[in-house]
Amino acid sequence: MNLKKEQLLHEIAATYISGKDIDINVKGSTLQLECFQQLLESSRRLKNLLDEGTDLTSIKLELNTKKNLTKRFQNLTGVTWKL
Repeated sequence: MNLKKEQLLHEIAATYISGKDIDINVKGSTLQLECFQQLLESSRRLKNLLDEGTDLTSIKLELNTKKNLTKRFQNLTGVTWKL
């Protein structure tokens, strides 16, 4: 994936994570797309937990989930996840 496409992907992801709905078509294998969706959801949940001032245990659990999904996404796509 070229740098412009990666930048666009991250901009779209940031929009979603911030709580706005998005309507896009992303190309990739089923496995890549499922992982991407899970990573977006986890990132959004983590942001919400932090915004709400949720207990540290819940934040750590979600952070661990996001970290694992980030590694998986990067391995599947070769895209370095910045969010």
